[in-house]
Amino acid sequence: MQTLEKNIKGFNLLELIVVIVIMGIISATAYPNFQSWAKEREVQKAVTRIHSLIKNIYAQTEKGTFAYVQVKFTNTSSSLIVQTKGMTMDSLASKINDGTNSWYTNIEERCSLQDSGYWDTDSTDDAAGDIKNFVNSISFDKVTTNFMSTTGSGPTEGGDGDAVDVELGSSGGDNTGVGAVCFSRGGKFYEGVGQLEFSAGSPDGFIYICRRIEDGTRCPVSSPTASATTKEEPGAGALVQYLRAVEWSRYGNFSTSKYGTNGWFQ
Repeated sequence: MQTLEKNIKGFNLLELIVVIVIMGIISATAYPNFQSWAKEREVQKAVTRIHSLIKNIYAQTEKGTFAYVQVKFTNTSSSLIVQTKGMTMDSLASKINDGTNSWYTNIEERCSLQDSGYWDTDSTDDAAGDIKNFVNSISFDKVTTNFMSTTGSGPTEGGDGDAVDVELGSSGGDNTGVGAVCFSRGGKFYEGVGQLEFSAGSPDGFIYICRRIEDGTRCPVSSPTASATTKEEPGAGALVQYLRAVEWSRYGNFSTSKYGTNGWFQ
């Protein structure tokens, strides 16, 4: 019985070389675009997390968990640390009812960078255990902002897992790399301190976020000068990658924006 001869074909050497060359060309063309996308994605993810963190801590004032809250940014040469803190209604009431308290006499001290004895969530006693669940400390090593510490290493992690300040933001420490904004329910109190103080306790309305190209780099863009909500543009020739901003307001309006060839847009 005669059998049919099988017609089996495969790649010859020349065809295989051509396929490999074509794949190499496609990979070489696509890789830079993918790498750029991945880096921009890192900045976008950080901005989204910071935006959510601020919204979440502000929401706790509306829910009554806290009467007054702070979002603190500490930028070191290697990471941007974002921390939230809170003050209970009882603590705020005691300050308001004390006519000698600096809460009234010095508005610039309200949004305090003090490490302990001011914010209830910095306490180590058992009573602070539950409310600590509503605050966070997140470190970002892929992004930076437009201010940076000149000394010190910033927050580190304590034995209990909570972030603690070792130099930055402490009394007598270097605050060049620290800025904070504070909120209360309904916008009654709204202050800024450090690098996020626009004037006389009034806060900036945003913070710049861009890619950390290498250790020690910061976003080459100025703090707001015309108004607390006016974002500046990088100077001519400034090396900046994927510049964005996280924005807020006294009354809990939070948003993000991005800088492009046509300026800032949401």
